[in-house]
Amino acid sequence: MNILIATVFPLPGGGIWSFVSNLSAYLVGQGHHVDILCTRDNNSKVVILGSETVIDLSQYRSYVEKKLMRSVPHLPRNPWVYHAELNRYIFEQGVSNVDMTKYDIIHAQDVISAVALSRVKPLRVPLITSGHGYLTGAIFHQYKSLNTSIEDKSIWNSFILQYYARLEQVGFESSDFIHTSSQWMRGIIEKEFKIDPFHIHTYKYGVELSQFNGDSPFKRKGAKKIILVNSRLVYLKGLHNLIEALSFLRSRDKWECWILGEGELETTLKESCRNLGVEKNVLFWGNTSKVKEILYQSDMLVLPSLQENQPFAVIEAQLLGVPTIVSNAGGLPEMVENNKNGFIIEKGNSRQLSEKIEYLLNNPSIRDQMSKYASQKGKEMWDVNILGRKMVQLYSKAIQWKNRIR
Repeated sequence: MNILIATVFPLPGGGIWSFVSNLSAYLVGQGHHVDILCTRDNNSKVVILGSETVIDLSQYRSYVEKKLMRSVPHLPRNPWVYHAELNRYIFEQGVSNVDMTKYDIIHAQDVISAVALSRVKPLRVPLITSGHGYLTGAIFHQYKSLNTSIEDKSIWNSFILQYYARLEQVGFESSDFIHTSSQWMRGIIEKEFKIDPFHIHTYKYGVELSQFNGDSPFKRKGAKKIILVNSRLVYLKGLHNLIEALSFLRSRDKWECWILGEGELETTLKESCRNLGVEKNVLFWGNTSKVKEILYQSDMLVLPSLQENQPFAVIEAQLLGVPTIVSNAGGLPEMVENNKNGFIIEKGNSRQLSEKIEYLLNNPSIRDQMSKYASQKGKEMWDVNILGRKMVQLYSKAIQWKNRIR
């Protein structure tokens, strides 16, 4: 098969890249041809990775701006929606220049690219969309973090949230089939967006297990226990709850918290560390290529998200035998067996999070048991070969279904 994997987001980088790179490597290994389309340089270009295809999006900006102003002259009053509409139509103009007649299947990685591709692709080519997360919910948390005085109900009923819900709806409706990695995301697509379950297929993510075999090639540095966080520094990830939880811990000379990632809340989180007296215990690494090396040094991974689907940070930690403490948000409880390979705590509950961190710090034998089970169970759950085989079956089903209804 000739396969186009596409996203409106820049690659490489992020959870989407973890999914795309593992899946595409499997597909190529099975003899399929894969092109990966994405944006680059702050969404100013559309490219196909590893090819000479580079489309400058700036040439379409003026045209799209004028068309938007004629069609919806009041839209600039709401910059969130205006810029979203502007950028998605510019992206659509760009991808319309890509020759899609050579592909047997198009696999979108987000609803924005799904909407654009559904409007410009050949009718005979099926479109599959992977729902990697709940976009409308993510926008809710982002908006709430900037408008803490507004009631949740008012935010959900706002024009901004209604816009994103409609955009997400159209993206799923435009797809011939939808892939989800979690039952949580599947439930949202079925219940919130009323998509027929026939069109939804749920397969867990997967990685190349050989990359996680063997003992650690890295020596443990220092005697302190390491609490690891691998996450964007945004409100959605619940890191403000983590900082508060760390302030409740005793024996601060026995542990350090290493935070990997960047984001808009970095300054705020560092200030919270100072205010709560844990600044000497918390190290902000920023983005780093040494994630695996750092995981080998870690005693636990903590992810107290307010919304989450199926993060690769947890997958990689489990495969390397690192116990994980996660919130009960979204698809996280599907990844962790409580008291076996980690703990599941109530989202937003800093006290409960602190208690579980302290328990693992003080009980090395339990931590070792969890470590062994995490590694064993991880190899059963996160094999890219299982994901790849099921995805190829879905591609074939989509092609047959498309031919039947033509």
